[in-house]
This record gives sequence, C-alpha cells and structure tokens, in this order.
Amino acid sequence: MNKPRKFHIRSPCSTANIGPGFDVLGISLSLYLTLDVEILSKGKDFEMTYSGEGAKEVPLTPERNLITKTALYVLSANGISELPKPLKIHVHNPIPLGRGLGSSGAAVVSGVLLGNELGNLKLSKDRLLDYCLMIERHPDNVAAALIGGFVASYLRELDPSVMTGIPASESLLEIALTKQAPQPPLGIGHYVRLGWAKEIKCIAIVPQFQVATAKARAVLPTQYNRADVVFNFQRLAVLTTALGQSPPDADLIFNAMQDKIHQPYRKTLIPGLPEILTTITPEKYDGLLGICLSGAGPTILALATKNFDQIAEAAMAVFKKKGGFESSWQYDDSCENVYLYCDPTSGTCKDIGCSNSDYIRDWDLLVKPLPPRCNNGTFCPDNNSQCTFNVPIGARCEIQRDDECIGTTSICLNSTCFMKGAPLQGNCGTDITTYVAYNAIGNEIEQVIIRDNCTEGTYCDLSDALCIPSKPNGSACQQDRECLSGTCAEQDICINGPDVFRKIEDWLWNVLGVSILLFVLLVLAILWMLHRYQSKKEHEKILAFFENNDNFARYAMIENENTVYSERNSGSNSGRTSLVYLTTPDYNKSQSLSTTRLDPSQPK
Repeated sequence: MNKPRKFHIRSPCSTANIGPGFDVLGISLSLYLTLDVEILSKGKDFEMTYSGEGAKEVPLTPERNLITKTALYVLSANGISELPKPLKIHVHNPIPLGRGLGSSGAAVVSGVLLGNELGNLKLSKDRLLDYCLMIERHPDNVAAALIGGFVASYLRELDPSVMTGIPASESLLEIALTKQAPQPPLGIGHYVRLGWAKEIKCIAIVPQFQVATAKARAVLPTQYNRADVVFNFQRLAVLTTALGQSPPDADLIFNAMQDKIHQPYRKTLIPGLPEILTTITPEKYDGLLGICLSGAGPTILALATKNFDQIAEAAMAVFKKKGGFESSWQYDDSCENVYLYCDPTSGTCKDIGCSNSDYIRDWDLLVKPLPPRCNNGTFCPDNNSQCTFNVPIGARCEIQRDDECIGTTSICLNSTCFMKGAPLQGNCGTDITTYVAYNAIGNEIEQVIIRDNCTEGTYCDLSDALCIPSKPNGSACQQDRECLSGTCAEQDICINGPDVFRKIEDWLWNVLGVSILLFVLLVLAILWMLHRYQSKKEHEKILAFFENNDNFARYAMIENENTVYSERNSGSNSGRTSLVYLTTPDYNKSQSLSTTRLDPSQPK
C-alpha cells in the first residue's frame, strides 16, 4: 500500500434529470475533476493542493475534504485505518460549484476511486457504485460520473435488516475517521447505459449564481397529482429511446423533455427559467432538440445538433434580462483529439484546418504536420476549422477577435465588428468581459476587461456612452483604460506601468560611470600584481640557470686539470685534447644536475 507510485484520477461532471427523468437520468459531460496522486518514499505525511472552482473555500485536510473523507471511508470499510504516508495529492476542479453540474457527485466518485487505488482493493464498478451511493444517496449524478455516457439508474429497496447499523450518509464519513466503517450492502443501485445519437451535443449555460441542492429539494411537494406523474412517465419512456435514434427527431425530443415534477416548483429560485423553457424552441432555433434545467439548477441544459452559440446566447440574454445575471456556456465536445474540432454546423468531428500560432500543445509532428497559419486578409477561427476571410464592419466576430474584422483600425465589441475611431465627446460602444484565472497557489483571480472604440487618448464613459479625455498620472481612476499610461494602481491612481520607459537621473549616470571606472582600475591593479609576481618567478629561474652553468663549468675545468696532470706524470704524448660542451639544459634538468653527485670510484 505504501509502495512509492504515481497515478491519475479523472471524474466527469454530470447533468441529471434531463426533463422528465427526475432522480433517474444522468449524462456525463466532458468537464473533468482530476486528481494527481503520488505516494512518496519520504516527505510530509500528507500534502494536498487544490486549483480551480472553490479554491478559496475547499478544506485541504484529509478529515474535512470530501474527496479524502470518502477515500478514508472506503479504506476503513476494508480494514485500513489511514491513508498511506507520505501522500501528495493535487486536485484541479473546473466544475462550477452549486450550479447543477454534479460537482459533489464528481468529488464522491473521485474519493471512492482514490480509496480503491490507495488500498489496492480492485473493486468492480458495481461495487464502487455501492460505495458512492452510501454517501450520495441519489444515483443519477454518481452513476453517470462513474459509468459514463447516458445512464438510467435506480436505488433498490433494501430489507431493513440489511441496513441495520449503517448510519445516514451525513454521519457515515465522520464515523470512518474514528473507527471501522461498515461495508455497504451489495447491489444498492442498478443502472443501464442508454443509446445516444452521435449528432446530439450538450450545451450547458451556467449563470453566475448558486442554488443549493437542499434548498432546491425543499421547494418540491411531498405529494403529486396523478396526472402530473403520468405526464412524466409517458415522456420519460419516449425520451430514453428518442435520444438514441439517428437522425434525432427535434419535435419528438423537445416535447418528451417537458416536466411537471420538479421544474415548475423551482422557477421561483431561478429567475428567467419559465421564459427560457417556453421561448427557446426548435421553431426559433434551428438545431435545438430540447431544453431543461440541469439537476437542481440554476444551469440550463440544451440538447442540439448545431447553432450552439445562438442557442446559448439566447438563454444568456434571458438570464441577463430577468435576473441581471451574467452567464457563460460551453458545449460538450466529444472531439477531444488534439487533431480534431467539432463542427458546430453539423455536430461532427473534423480535422483541424488552420492555426493561430506556430505551436499547438500535444501536437506530434510525426503524426501530422502543423496546419497552416492564416494571412492575407484571412483569420483562423477559435475552433481552428479553416482559414476564413475577414468580415466587414457590422458583421459578427468571435469574442475579442479584432483580427477577424477588416481593416487595421477595426475592433470586435460584443461580438460585432466596429471601426475604432470615435472622437472626443462622440458616441462610443463598450465590450465588458470577465476573466477568471488561478494563481500559483490555486486562488481564484477575477479580472474585468472593458474595451471601447474611442480614439487614442480618450476612453468611453459607461454612464453616458461618450468618449472623454484619458487621465494623467496622479489622477483618481478605477480601471487601467482611464489612464493615459494605461495603468491604474491598486491605490486607484494613474501611474506609469512596468512597460513605460523611465528617465534615469543624472546622478545615477554619474554613479554608474564612477563604478565602471573603479572596476576597470581594480582589474588593472590585479593584472599588474599578477605580472609582478610572474616576473619575480621568471627572474628566480634565470638566476638558478646561470648558477647551475657556473657550477658545471667549474667542475669540468677541475676534471680537465686533473687529466693534464696525470698525462704529464705518465709521460703520455697522445696529443688528445679534452673538450667541454656547454649546452642550455631544461631548468628542471639543470637543477637536477646541480644536486646530483658523481661517484669518483666508478669508471668513466
């Protein structure tokens, strides 16, 4: 269990109910909660980091975090009392919290999978579902997240004796922290994967407010009219088959997605819900198949085969009009291959035909060469479909894609091309976009970008939609665009930004010059000292050389005198002359010669 290893867990978000399928139907969507887990050989006993939605609120201790508490429950039920140590977990969650997209279901599924992997339990999917249902007692979201696809599920009615000693889901996780938790009964939930036509895509329109599941359930009645129940039964039976037929029948599916069990009662919690369900129809929006509340809301789920952006923007406009809420949207893109994109007009996967850069992440040049970059009056759309001709002023453009509009002075505001040149005191338009990013420690950072079509040195006043002069440094401001420098500091005053050239004072130049001069003098002094040292060493070597030569010559002369004396005494007349060859030896050899003594007893 504690053997060092790494693994990755990915659990999808999900949408539940799908109109008449209250607590029955669920669909997994391509937005994933991910866990990167590493069991270390040494280090801290437990380290957990978190990025994405809820980074500021989610607890990061194993006893409080829903994912790790669920894993502890699975381990405890199998006789393992604690997590392996040292353990490092990073969680990334792009799933909006409290919006009806199964964020808690994805966390529970991730926790069960984490416990199964940490304990090497090798549980089957059916058994994993039992553990999920012990915590999340509604099967629609967790079954879809665990099994994947379009799933229908139900809870089996268990004999009361089977549930003896098993606490409610709310206290079950707390028990697992202090003592061994009970095993879940076998076969709590059952499911079946239903057919799904490949042409159908899911669009999730997410307004910027939350609805707690408990609150959404509290508004539901405890008893229902028989006619309303029959109404839902009839449509549920048709819907589960209709969504698997190709090509899909828009009229059949739209009417089969009507509901009288939960949506009418939740309209008081979600401003604009009745208008969205009644005004966004296949007759008005080509490609729309059906529209409903996603889970407990407030997210809206639309099923469509094309024109996804028009359908989403219509729902967003209702949210804005009725409740003043901003919204975002995305459609479920099953073309997850880096080389493909989903064509919104046909709902099919096609090869990417262009690029906005010379680099595409995870693209393998050995598999396929990079698609061409667009130029000469063309642009590459956000989906990288194919190079498209620039559009004229007044035409539709993708959000903040100025390069899609004809002309170098054009600008894309509110998805429409404008000419950037409104004069001082002239009428102007603005584009307000909210970006959410995450810093290095996972905290959410929200930034509002406001762009306008005013001339340089002016900006658009939101109160009266007129271009007014930009403010000099030191003036009060609220946004960067109000300042001539383009930077409004945290103290709400205009300042020079980090990319603005600052004049260096004369005294700083003098200090820099003196510093350079002193540095040069220091280097010259060091070089002079090194030269002096080297010269001294060379001088010592030369003196040693001549001293050795003198010794050698003196020794040779003594030998010569001895030889002459011997010859005279012996009366030899050979006429031989002794010669001394004086050479220039290597210094080392010279020194060696001066210290080597000859043995006069040895024959010459």
